[in-house]
Amino acid sequence: MKHIKPSPLFMMLCTAGFFIAAIFLFQRETLFKTSLIFNSTCLAQNTYLGPITPVKGNPQLIRVEIIVNDDPKLGGLQIKEVHFNETNIPLKPRDINGFRGQGSFQLPPGKYKLTWVVNRDKFAWPRSVSHEQIVTLDPRDLWVQISIQGEDASIL
Repeated sequence: MKHIKPSPLFMMLCTAGFFIAAIFLFQRETLFKTSLIFNSTCLAQNTYLGPITPVKGNPQLIRVEIIVNDDPKLGGLQIKEVHFNETNIPLKPRDINGFRGQGSFQLPPGKYKLTWVVNRDKFAWPRSVSHEQIVTLDPRDLWVQISIQGEDASIL
């Protein structure tokens, strides 16, 4: 059996192919590692979406947003009316997610009264229940969001 010696051109092409494949695999591994690092940093970032500067015009005013939702449970509580600082927030018919309406205000720091009335099911007594909560706006606040869902109100 006769041994055939490869040509120098063939050897150069094989060597170049080997180096190209090694570079490709190294870049793919590095790209995979950086994508993992990038994804983990994205998951750890802050999710604050509110304003970072005071309201234009009067810097002492604080923006207050109120979001009103019915209770998401089937046959749950339905909100009848909502008042914030003696101002009525108009309510719409319930949508598929239970959203009823929202209101936005710009107010100076202080204490304000939030009241809402809910209708319970037709077998519970009393049928309508009133709720009241005092909302305190701190001078350091830029934005306050109040979420009313059924009998519960949360201030963010």
